[in-house]
Amino acid sequence: MQQGLLPLSYPQSSELCDFVVANCNQLAFELLHRSISGVTKDKYICIYGESGCGKTHLLQGFAKENKIIYLNAKQAVEASPRDWVYSDEKIVILDDADKVEDEVWWFHLYNLIKEQNKTLIISSRKVPSMWPVKLADLRSRLATFVSAEMRNPDDDTLKRVLEKIWKDKGIVVDKAILEYLSRRIDRNFPAICHWAHKIDQISAQRRRPITISMLYSFFAE
Repeated sequence: MQQGLLPLSYPQSSELCDFVVANCNQLAFELLHRSISGVTKDKYICIYGESGCGKTHLLQGFAKENKIIYLNAKQAVEASPRDWVYSDEKIVILDDADKVEDEVWWFHLYNLIKEQNKTLIISSRKVPSMWPVKLADLRSRLATFVSAEMRNPDDDTLKRVLEKIWKDKGIVVDKAILEYLSRRIDRNFPAICHWAHKIDQISAQRRRPITISMLYSFFAE
């Protein structure tokens, strides 16, 4: 049975170097890379997928590495467009964009981005053309977004993420441990990060290396 999250939290990296590129997110990674490097001339880019698939990590990573303006939905609504749309930056990133439900706000933002000849990169749970929008003019604009899906990690990606987190801590684990955990923890990045840190913590508390027998006793509790 897969384990749910305990009421604990651990810091999660937002560095691009810590993002594991795999089949579940490769198209999204490549679309952002092409857009930010100027290979594509598309001005409206969307990375979409379920919560926990790594959208925020990916967008924050690219924003940090390339010194791009990054805002989440709340920050964007509260900020003056002059602070980000009228800035000198050619690219702006808006995370959790579909949480902004004000259609008039979106209509004006789209037009401002076009007027300023900027690139708008957003993340969303669905492609913009699937948003429940009533304004016909806005629907036609949202349909111009070029989108790439991010999926929750598969078994291979889950193992690679666990392995990377522990390797960065100086911990090397047997492949059998990764296989054991792949059948017991949820397949989303917050859960994977949570359990990697939690198991490391238990190993330190019990002064035992991470082994199948240790994990078996822990999950049996």
